[in-house]
Amino acid sequence: MTKLYLGIDVGGTSIKSGVVDEGARILSRERLPIPPDFDAFQDALAGLIARAQAQFPALCGVGISSCGGIDPASGVVFAKLAPSLNYLIGRQYYEIRRRTNLPVALEKDGNCAALGEIWCGAAQDLQNFLTLVLGSGLGGALCIGGKVFSGAHFLAGDIGYAYPAPAGGSYGQQIAPVEVENRYFARTGERRTIPEMYDRRAQDPAAAACVAEFFDGLANTILTMQYVADPQAFLIGGGITAWPQLLVELQASLARLVAERDGPILPQVRLCVHRNDANLLGAVYNCKETFGL
Repeated sequence: MTKLYLGIDVGGTSIKSGVVDEGARILSRERLPIPPDFDAFQDALAGLIARAQAQFPALCGVGISSCGGIDPASGVVFAKLAPSLNYLIGRQYYEIRRRTNLPVALEKDGNCAALGEIWCGAAQDLQNFLTLVLGSGLGGALCIGGKVFSGAHFLAGDIGYAYPAPAGGSYGQQIAPVEVENRYFARTGERRTIPEMYDRRAQDPAAAACVAEFFDGLANTILTMQYVADPQAFLIGGGITAWPQLLVELQASLARLVAERDGPILPQVRLCVHRNDANLLGAVYNCKETFGL
């Protein structure tokens, strides 16, 4: 019988789940809004698991991907995450184990995105690479020798927490698509996505500025990490990777900055094959590897 797993992806704006088979095929999906408090959050996870088990009795494990700084052994969230989920800080994800008979494994979102691509995606031919996940924040993962390197505090690769200039915001505040959209709203009073800003940039100075800040910021982030870790490639994940212009414009920004600065290396960039599903599939792969399922 084919083994089935439940992947849960906890992001800053929603919780996504999917039942996944051994071939990394997603057989069913569910999406929930972020609950208002920790008890409701635990109820939401328990409900996702119970409904998946009812529909797929062969379910053998649960993998959770979450934003934030996370100790995957203890399940404790210790670093800031999306404002909607601040109630998770200091709490124990693995309390959910008391409400299910299934093994549950947890890992941060950036690492899960990398694991999904190692399992069956754009990293199958890579040994040393970095993953950046663009969404409500800027997640990241550092992979060495084909495996995720967590670091001493489980934050390796999380460049979103770093500050590029003493007086400026963090990389995450500069680059995360949701933050870019918020900046545009602050300047114009209108809500637009980065692709929509890009299409309006010729006649909309605020849109042109936000788009330029996004691509220059992302390119600078990649160049900084290139000379810290010297990876073979960068993998970009998150919902914005569905936008065809993303990779074209990012590569152009990288080439321009490298030429301007006479840099020795032009970083290689790929999109995560699984795009917005990378976290979910990586969570499943982490569960499989953790428990030998």
